[in-house]
Amino acid sequence: MNIVLASVDCARPDAFTHRFYEREKENGAFYDTCIVQAPFTSPSHTSMLTGQAPYNHDVRWLVDYETDATTLTELLQEEGFNTAGFTGGYPLPTGNLDKGFDTWEHHAEIEDRMEGRQEFGPANVLVNRAINWFHDHEGEDNFVFLHFFDLHFTLRSEFGNRERPDFDDQHVYENVEQHIGRQQERYHEEADFVGRQLELLFDLVDVDAGVLTADHGSKMPREHGYPWVYDGEGNRVGSQFRAVELYDELVRVPLIFTGEMFPERTVHEQVRTIDIVPTLLDALDIGSPDVDGGSLLDGDLPELAYFETYHGQLTSENKLTHKMNENYEFGWNDIDSLVGVRSNEWKLVCTANGDVKPRELYHIAQDPAESRNLLEEEEEVAADLLEELLEWIGDDDQRYETADRVGDETRSHLEDLGYI
Repeated sequence: MNIVLASVDCARPDAFTHRFYEREKENGAFYDTCIVQAPFTSPSHTSMLTGQAPYNHDVRWLVDYETDATTLTELLQEEGFNTAGFTGGYPLPTGNLDKGFDTWEHHAEIEDRMEGRQEFGPANVLVNRAINWFHDHEGEDNFVFLHFFDLHFTLRSEFGNRERPDFDDQHVYENVEQHIGRQQERYHEEADFVGRQLELLFDLVDVDAGVLTADHGSKMPREHGYPWVYDGEGNRVGSQFRAVELYDELVRVPLIFTGEMFPERTVHEQVRTIDIVPTLLDALDIGSPDVDGGSLLDGDLPELAYFETYHGQLTSENKLTHKMNENYEFGWNDIDSLVGVRSNEWKLVCTANGDVKPRELYHIAQDPAESRNLLEEEEEVAADLLEELLEWIGDDDQRYETADRVGDETRSHLEDLGYI
């Protein structure tokens, strides 16, 4: 038996339009509203591979992370599966998600500073390695995890070969709007490229069970002040496509289960990436440990989804101290840590700079663009959702803590990739 779990970094639902994805949507179980538990790479992938929310798997930032949670890979390895992981991007290899993999390869063949991906392994390289690995283990039980970094553009992608705009005194680009227009086109070009490579993999390897998803999405022009990020008081504090906000463009991704064990269906109600592990184990008739996610195999869907971003704690100073600008002059002088809860009708986002405080409430069933904050008008709805949220994180002290110091080299790399 051959199993593939493919994560296309930064893929929103509208990225999965290649004929390969359309074919798999028609022949498998397609969920167009899958909610991630964090809008950046390491915490989200840890949730994806453990079925646990960040407050239980304890990965809250990008680099030098560690989890004690049991991974899908470890469970399959115990069942006799050969296991291999091929990743094309930073920072996933900096932690311990390689546990349980017989083969774990990080590829960084391409240096792409023009569009901000830095050193990464393109999809064709990862798929080629996966195909060869499957052939070397033909006739055995095999599991392959693929992490594609091809869509992970930064603001540099807007500039192309043009001269970059100047920085102002807050280290924020001046007049960058005149450069905007290129990133969205490149994004969809790379999404189709990844689709072509996956099509090749599925044509050359007999894949019995496949999971196609993403770790988070990405903002696009005309969405929430793109590319700008604003603090809780409406001040423009930097530019970012992902990681520091909790809009659906960032936390909503596609999810497709392929293979005869999954019934053909298209579901618009929300599910979560933490549901992947228990669903796959259920399909394989393998007992699942006690996790935060639930199996989707019989059509049971979660009422609520949790998500967070403690992006500000990438630095040695917690956002509660408001010292990032003073220490590093990034211009990110008041980036909030955020937590949120979402139903199919409502979405509540709260600041987590210490105590949890409601900040935004959207009626996403009627306002999917999240354009009208109803926090003051719907206080009872907000109170009910806040109560649900605090049941999850009431004992979680992350919002009061400071992350480990990030070294200069790592900080520079993260800045180049658009994380800070």
